[in-house]
Amino acid sequence: VICCFYMIHKYELLRLNKNDFKDLESKMIKEMLATGMSMGFMSSLVNIGSLTLQTAINKLGQEIIVAHTAARKSILDKYQVKINPRAIRELNSIYEYIANEKLAPENAKRQVDRIKKGMKLAIIYTCVWSTFAMIASYTIGPQLVYMVTGSHKDVVIVNATNYLKFNTIFYYVPAVISIVRNVMQGIGDQITPLVSSGLEMVGKVVIAFTLVPLMGYAGVIVAEPIVWFIMVIPLLVQIIRTPKLKANK
Repeated sequence: VICCFYMIHKYELLRLNKNDFKDLESKMIKEMLATGMSMGFMSSLVNIGSLTLQTAINKLGQEIIVAHTAARKSILDKYQVKINPRAIRELNSIYEYIANEKLAPENAKRQVDRIKKGMKLAIIYTCVWSTFAMIASYTIGPQLVYMVTGSHKDVVIVNATNYLKFNTIFYYVPAVISIVRNVMQGIGDQITPLVSSGLEMVGKVVIAFTLVPLMGYAGVIVAEPIVWFIMVIPLLVQIIRTPKLKANK
């Protein structure tokens, strides 16, 4: 709120008036609301699941909390691959052209092929990074944990390192999830990313009430890989079936 007041007071260009609302297009507003609400709900679902799992972790004791926090904060923690918002807008524009048949068939094919190639390259690059992350976790994992915590306690070092070693093996899955989910939002599919995030939330809640009480921190370590494999299914199925990526056929 303070930032809004400062912005309005300081920057005249950003002050809204009646003329700013004259040329608004209802279609554009609907698309922006759909995209914004989808991303907001998706973020909420992810955070609800993470909060539930964190609540279960908090019951395991302070040293486990420190270990988990160290693993999450290390440079090898689960990453969120972000597609540049400009690239998302470009995807929207390209598919809008294709949908409205404003591009000749050969141009539509070229544009779709370009998007597919970009998506494949992004997945390859993140998988290469994942390989380096996995190697690092098995070679200098304890040192990375110490850099974050400054703790020499075995329970902290061992648990955090075990988290890194197990999770980095499966980093290839969230690499695919993050890229495909953002691409699908970019081409206007607001439902599938929500379904995927909903599965993530449900999976973490179930694990928090089942595996963690039974297995302790080991249940936390296996939680995310299990959830990743579940939530990637609807994304892969839909990205293969989406008609917009078949415009070149």
